[in-house]
Amino acid sequence: MQSKRTNAPRRGAAPRQGATPRQSAAPRQSAAPRQGAAPRQSAAPQPPRQLPAWQLMLTDVALIGVCLVVFALFDHVIPVKQQAVAIPQATVLPTATPQPAPVEGDSDSEAAPSADEEAGQIASTEAEPMQIAGDFSAKFADKFTDGEVIQTETSYQSANLNITLSRYEFSVGSYEQVAYVQDIYVRSIDCIHRRFAEDTFGKAITEGVLNMANRSNAVAAVNGDYYGHNNGGIVICDGVLYRDSFGADMQTLVLFRDGTMKCYRQASEFNAEQVMADGAWQSFSFGPIYVNGGSLNPNGYKSSNHDPRTIIGMVEPGHYMFIVVDGRQKGYSEGLTYTESAEFCQKLGLITAFNLDGGKTSQMTFLGRIANQPYKNGREISDIVYVAEP
Repeated sequence: MQSKRTNAPRRGAAPRQGATPRQSAAPRQSAAPRQGAAPRQSAAPQPPRQLPAWQLMLTDVALIGVCLVVFALFDHVIPVKQQAVAIPQATVLPTATPQPAPVEGDSDSEAAPSADEEAGQIASTEAEPMQIAGDFSAKFADKFTDGEVIQTETSYQSANLNITLSRYEFSVGSYEQVAYVQDIYVRSIDCIHRRFAEDTFGKAITEGVLNMANRSNAVAAVNGDYYGHNNGGIVICDGVLYRDSFGADMQTLVLFRDGTMKCYRQASEFNAEQVMADGAWQSFSFGPIYVNGGSLNPNGYKSSNHDPRTIIGMVEPGHYMFIVVDGRQKGYSEGLTYTESAEFCQKLGLITAFNLDGGKTSQMTFLGRIANQPYKNGREISDIVYVAEP
């Protein structure tokens, strides 16, 4: 039995004759909305998704970090040269020496100068002002030679200088300590100087302590107050005022041309114009003041940390000391607290003692070499104070 097979028209085949062609269906139109039905509205825009609180906090911290890095870059890293402060220098007139009155009839006596001659003398004196200088050649005559230089590994003596380097080993409680003391006599205050890194006053300009000392032909030197690391702090170098800003949480020591030292605890005590008129020669801004007028600070000292210390002090005008106490080196030297430093200075006989920058900065040189053992080999800084032949 054969089954019938219905053949479907082949796709694309022509229609048979007589057949009505099939029309394609009209496109379906969308149905009209039902009466009473509300028209459909498009969905409202979704509000932006807020970040979690922890992500917002991280973003704020990152932005603050970037701002701090930019600030530190411009304030501490990029070197900035600065100019000295323009303060007029005072004219110091010499004190007149009284002359005996002429004796009547004494032909050898000189006639009294006329008013015009006196005016001429005063004008000449004002044109050539005399500087105040501390000359200690008579006071310490036995400390200086007639011209020859006598030096050893720990001493230097010449017509202008007498310096002895001593090493102290002692214990404070359970802490071992090593201190280096340079006992310094100068014939003239012109033997004591400061030196700026790269011979330039400014921010973030640094150089090695030994490099600065050797460029200065220094016999003895220690690090300074690291003025370039701070925005404030009085800076006077060799009689020139470079910065007139006392500085927050700082104290100031001024060495005058007559050899005296004076401490200033706060800005209200310091008048730059008056200090310069009084003959300021060098200044140091750091602190604290360890000894003032032979007495310790009656209010005590804030820090009790054991750290390396650098100290400058005076026994009397013309007789000074540079001190470096090594620290942060267990088994060798731990370093002193502020109170222990003050007591050590008083035992050495200092009537004035002032703390300079310490820690990794604390370094001392003597006759072209590093004399102490700096913590982690020290670091480059912005300035030194040194003693050299005039």
